[in-house]
Amino acid sequence: MLNKLALRNARRSFREYFLYFFTMILITALMFSFHSMIYSKAILTLAADGGMFGVMIALASVFIVFIVLWLIHYMVNFMAKRRSREFALYMLLGFHKKQISRLFLKENMVLGALAFLAGLIPGIFLQQVLTAAVYGVLEASYKIRPEFNLKTLFLTAAVYGGAYVLALLRNNRRLKKRNIREILEQERENERQGAGNRTWPKWLFLAALGCLIFFSVQMYRGGIHYNTVLLWILGLIVSAYVLFFGLSAFLVSYIRKGPESLWRRGNLFVFRQLAGKIRTMGFTMSTLMILFTAALVGCCCAFMLSRFQETQGEEKWPFDVACYNPDPEYNFDRERERIKAEEIFEQELAYQIYENHTKSWSAYLDEHIAPDNYFAWDTYIRESDYNQLRSMLGYEPVSLGTGEYLVQIKARLKSVAELLGKKNLVIGNTEYTCKGIYTEAFEQSGHNGADFLLVIPDEAADFMKPYYSLYMAVTKHDLTQEEGEKLRTALLKINDVSTGEKMYDDWEAWEEKDSRGLGSDTMVVSNSFVFVKSIDTYEMRFMLSTFMFPLFYIGLVFLCVAMTVLGVQQLCDTEKYRRNFSILRKLGMRKEETDGLLLRQLVFYYLCPFGAALVFGGILSGYVSMNFSLYSGVTDPVWSYFGISLLLFLLVYGIYFAMTYLELKRSL
Repeated sequence: MLNKLALRNARRSFREYFLYFFTMILITALMFSFHSMIYSKAILTLAADGGMFGVMIALASVFIVFIVLWLIHYMVNFMAKRRSREFALYMLLGFHKKQISRLFLKENMVLGALAFLAGLIPGIFLQQVLTAAVYGVLEASYKIRPEFNLKTLFLTAAVYGGAYVLALLRNNRRLKKRNIREILEQERENERQGAGNRTWPKWLFLAALGCLIFFSVQMYRGGIHYNTVLLWILGLIVSAYVLFFGLSAFLVSYIRKGPESLWRRGNLFVFRQLAGKIRTMGFTMSTLMILFTAALVGCCCAFMLSRFQETQGEEKWPFDVACYNPDPEYNFDRERERIKAEEIFEQELAYQIYENHTKSWSAYLDEHIAPDNYFAWDTYIRESDYNQLRSMLGYEPVSLGTGEYLVQIKARLKSVAELLGKKNLVIGNTEYTCKGIYTEAFEQSGHNGADFLLVIPDEAADFMKPYYSLYMAVTKHDLTQEEGEKLRTALLKINDVSTGEKMYDDWEAWEEKDSRGLGSDTMVVSNSFVFVKSIDTYEMRFMLSTFMFPLFYIGLVFLCVAMTVLGVQQLCDTEKYRRNFSILRKLGMRKEETDGLLLRQLVFYYLCPFGAALVFGGILSGYVSMNFSLYSGVTDPVWSYFGISLLLFLLVYGIYFAMTYLELKRSL
């Protein structure tokens, strides 16, 4: 009998909590598709460190477990409160508390199992979409071939089932301990603001806003240091919870004042409903706001990484092959011989970078941009070598007159060049004025200078000392992975340079000895002796993908969880809304007006946590984007990453909002 009752109740719960069921299906699909990346042969064969992708997915799953655990616990507890009278009736009919708790456990296990099985089907589809997306990012060809790995299934079942069982067992123990009176009182439990003085909650609201403004000012002024960042984050979280506690008091105060606008178009009804929801759901709304904020910032960071890998391959490695040697007299004859044997190279140049034992440019950048990341001396290049390099990259040549020099610098630092270019250079006994500033991609992360390179006439270089040697080459066509890896290995062996980690140890030792700088880039910094564009770009994209996709994963799950809680809270008040709207219609309000009232009520309700998250998330994302543009080399507008994230969120937000509104409208 209990099994039949459990199935009947499960069917009823499916209708009442469809949004919750839909979200658990979506979470299962996302879990399965991302977990498949851990064991996917297609991913593991992409790169030697393909296992890193799986490690990052596993770390993301840790966050997902906690948020799914919270969602299940919240929803199960919410359902138990709504059915408290039903459970009390079971006890009056002679059911033992153990039987009731077991019945409730079975109902939720049935719902969870159905959601899991239903989620596997879209999960297999999403697996292919995700794999194709990874291959697309790496510009590799991929043929659709569905994989169904039992390890993926078991891992997804373990993570999903573990979260479900933990949440249900906790609620099960709580249900067993309660008597009839406690169960009946459970329905009346609310997260309510205490009665009494209505003034101090409003002051708390103002205090929370003040803390947010102070935090923003300190953050943008650089007043937050790594040793105090945890305290600032804690204060921000506390402010978020206080914010909604005080917002309810402000709404109540506004309603009590009764301004003229309150009596128009059913505004009184909307604001009273909103104030009641915020008062009873203040803690929950604050939690949802934090989830929205975390998801927005996470997706914003993912879009930053995506944009970086789209643009910075050409920026960091515009030449197809680049070789470096600390010996300024090194001629690269062996490298040339090896490269010419490939018969795929179109142009090449071996040249020297010079220094004049001056460091006005390096010293300024070291002090104001990136300390300890520049050469000991300013770096110079001959005009003839510079023009030949520009020709190799398809740029227009430049010309210098007597007593003139040019600046080649990264685009984001052009303002620095304009400032420093006002001062003349003194080479030998001659002064040189700045003729112009060029910001094209020129491989300036420790190769053609660190962030900048000063272009001087050939005769001026005769007064200088060679600093180090470089060799650049461009190919007739893009190198394949096999060609690029083979060539890089051969070029490293020419100079007896170690491969793997030992290679980087050798290069770091040279940097320390010769005060070599890598510039202000921090996202991807490589100090290899040899660069092959196809290989280094591929490895950079794969590495960034291991962070980018998990961030999207976490953001989507956080968003869906938060939207589920918001929607279910509204759908479970259907009976109350039906009663309220029935009264409004009896008072003369038309159906079109009540539908509009319902829509406005939902809009304000959904905007409360999301609007606050836009403010919090916008401030944090703006700060992260600003620093990202400064240190990564990507010059897109700061707001663009947050704007794209917002569009994605509004799409998901709109789907959940439409589902909630249509279901409420149908029920009413």
